[in-house]
Amino acid sequence: MTSRERFLAAARRERPDVVPAAPYAGNFGATVAGVPISQYNTDAGKMAAAQIRSWELVGHDVVVAQSDQYYIAEGYGCVIEQPYDGTPHLVKPAVQDLDHIDDLKVPDPYRDGRMHVYLEAVHALRSHFGNEVAVRGPGTGPFSVASYLAGGTQQFLMDIAQAEADEELATQEKLLRLMDIAAEGLIVFLKALLDAGSDVAQCGDSLASLDMISPAIYEKYVFPFESRVFETISPIAHAKGAVTVLHICGDTRKILPLMARTGVDVLEIDTPVAMSEAKALTGGRTALMGNLDPTTVLLQGTPELVRRSAEECLRSTDALDGGVILGSGCEVAPRTPVENLKALVETAHTFRS
Repeated sequence: MTSRERFLAAARRERPDVVPAAPYAGNFGATVAGVPISQYNTDAGKMAAAQIRSWELVGHDVVVAQSDQYYIAEGYGCVIEQPYDGTPHLVKPAVQDLDHIDDLKVPDPYRDGRMHVYLEAVHALRSHFGNEVAVRGPGTGPFSVASYLAGGTQQFLMDIAQAEADEELATQEKLLRLMDIAAEGLIVFLKALLDAGSDVAQCGDSLASLDMISPAIYEKYVFPFESRVFETISPIAHAKGAVTVLHICGDTRKILPLMARTGVDVLEIDTPVAMSEAKALTGGRTALMGNLDPTTVLLQGTPELVRRSAEECLRSTDALDGGVILGSGCEVAPRTPVENLKALVETAHTFRS
């Protein structure tokens, strides 16, 4: 099998020739290529070249055109500040409060914000690798995007908390309308991403972590909109031979059954959840991807620690039977040792039992 065939087979819960290796190594590529992140996430050619260099060093099965979370939000009118060699941060939301959400317009992914950078980078990677290596584009989830649009993240979470505590139905309706607008922006972007050649239509919803919200808030304000994204995108992705991925940071055990019910193909599991437990909680409804610790294992550890951790992960999930992709629990830190990522890939490809 090619790397692309291997990844797609596992994502479809079929049995690949060996376990695919797919660390989420976006900004890591910028570091190994010697490109400052402010150039990496604004120049599609440099992003693609950095990912190619990363693959040459590591040999993983999936290259990742990814860097930050604001490329969709900028299309709505958000303003960010971009450090020279760091990820951006929000300095001004698209509108100041929920009373102005109807001023928001779903952006054009080819023209608005920096979405076009990622689309062009995916297209360049697809052209370079052909069908040999899988290409993964980004996809910031609707809860995260919504938090940038009206008042900023802190205000968004406070609005939800107050609306729920005080049973303010009018505010709740505005929040749900904002979620609808954000979900539509992700859907439009993912359609363009699939057209560009991505093998993955992704929803990475970091703010939906249970470190930030409760399971009840997830069920009311997040689950319906993530479900809508996948109900719309999955048929399009499958028709193009691509798959869908959902990732939420942190300990997701209390919402994993709901996440599996979104209709997604692959759940990317963060380190706090054992992969074996994720498999039990999802009942085999989805493939699983993850979940070596990006900090203590991949960044700070040794190749031997990576191998031990990877073997434990794969053994606990019967990975050779299919439906398991070895990766990082969350984004690979930019200065992670190349030798550690190579150990991840080698362990996946040589694992036998």
